[in-house]
Amino acid sequence: MLEKYRFDVGHFCLNFWVFSLTGSDTQDFLQKQSTFNMTLMREMEFHLVSFLDPQGRIDFYCWLCRAKDEYKVLVPLTLKDKAIIRLEKFLISEDVIINDQGAQEWTVIMGPSALKSQSALHFSGTFFEEQALLTQESPHQDIHQLSQVEVENWRRLNGWPDLKGTNFKHEIINNTRLFELSVSGQKGCYPGQETVSKIAVNRGAAYAPVLIQTSKALDIGDLFIIDKKVGEVEFTLPIDDYFISGSKILRDFRVSGLELSLEQSGQNHQAKVMYFPFYSGDPKEKSLENFYLGAESFKNNQLHLAESYFKKSVELDPGNADAFESLGVMLGRQERFSEAIELMDKLSAVDPSSVLAHTNKSLYLMRQGKIDEAEQEKSLATIKSFQKFGDEAKLKEKIEQEKIRQEAEWSKREQMFKQVLEIDLEDTLANYGMGSIEVERKNWESAKNYLEKVLLVDTQYSVAYLALGKAYKGLGLKDKAREIWQKGLEVAAKKGDLMPANQMQMELTQI
Repeated sequence: MLEKYRFDVGHFCLNFWVFSLTGSDTQDFLQKQSTFNMTLMREMEFHLVSFLDPQGRIDFYCWLCRAKDEYKVLVPLTLKDKAIIRLEKFLISEDVIINDQGAQEWTVIMGPSALKSQSALHFSGTFFEEQALLTQESPHQDIHQLSQVEVENWRRLNGWPDLKGTNFKHEIINNTRLFELSVSGQKGCYPGQETVSKIAVNRGAAYAPVLIQTSKALDIGDLFIIDKKVGEVEFTLPIDDYFISGSKILRDFRVSGLELSLEQSGQNHQAKVMYFPFYSGDPKEKSLENFYLGAESFKNNQLHLAESYFKKSVELDPGNADAFESLGVMLGRQERFSEAIELMDKLSAVDPSSVLAHTNKSLYLMRQGKIDEAEQEKSLATIKSFQKFGDEAKLKEKIEQEKIRQEAEWSKREQMFKQVLEIDLEDTLANYGMGSIEVERKNWESAKNYLEKVLLVDTQYSVAYLALGKAYKGLGLKDKAREIWQKGLEVAAKKGDLMPANQMQMELTQI
């Protein structure tokens, strides 16, 4: 249902407690006190902003709107007392007047078409990753209203803060999505900035939010890997035939696409890590979504539906050559030749190297009886096909260059490890390094010899078990791979080496 709004426009209403800040020092005051770089905000824009204490913990968050002679601070209702205390706390002699305007209803209009309804009384910005407007005006009657459930699901899946402030926690901002949404990088000093920067530079927060995809619903609560807590589930929502959970996860496991074997309440769950946001606001990504939906509809002979998806795809991204081509081909098959020819011209403008744009246009002109024009397009297709062969040759050359670069990198590392082995043949780090390189090269036998030597010297070298199992698997020795991973899993679990342990566990489930 959200696609209706994500690909077009929708609105919903919010109640805020509003403070108006005026005076000659207002921008400078907000610049020194908030996490957002106020110099980036233009008149009639809004942005999500956080205010921190000196330890980097969130005092409150708000939506800041810049008008001509004032800044409006839109605060979730339950945070109003925290907001006024924090705003007044560091206000000493600055020319800033805080005017409490009380509770107000505002409207959020969001989606790719939102800006079409913009007026002088609308603030523009981003909401749930989407282009959006904030206003006290009533939205146009043609703009559909989102339900509370849709708003809440969208908010959660894209990791935005509680719109009412009900679940607010006074915690370090690096532990939350507010770090990504409201903190400007390379910004000058503000309360808590030193702590926030230090955590960000030093590998990030110990626990921070990501999404987890599973086939079964996770419960709210702790997550474990081999009896060690690695995260905590905050919500779970069904999406199609799987579940998405918002979770705070230990930093070593916050890798997009990483597959984890998680334990919760005696149940094992195979999970995949995903980054926020779940729903992209990027028009190009939305265009691709519509293109794939169009292709699937076309395959199922749902031509009317396919046409609407392809048209939405090019509307969202006028540079999507595949969508122009697919729509043109589909219309050509329906003998809508004039429309198809127009689309092939647009395809040529978007992708001047396209051979099919001229080939298809030639075919459609031929069907219209325009023989001379059809021959001209056929000639252009021939010329561009020769150009394309030249481009493919260049691509092959780049691939070869990348192989050479990769081999040079391996050789450099190899030389370093060999120098160590000339001094000490038993050096575990050098043998492991050589074994890892050979695994990357898929030289399985050589990798096996190096890695077996590592484990003869140090039976606690957990990552060597992982690499050796891959070498055995590459040699077709699946039983030996299974045996070595099972041993390695025990070693890694006892040492608390969760990353290799989890990877070996995943390998065991797939062998």
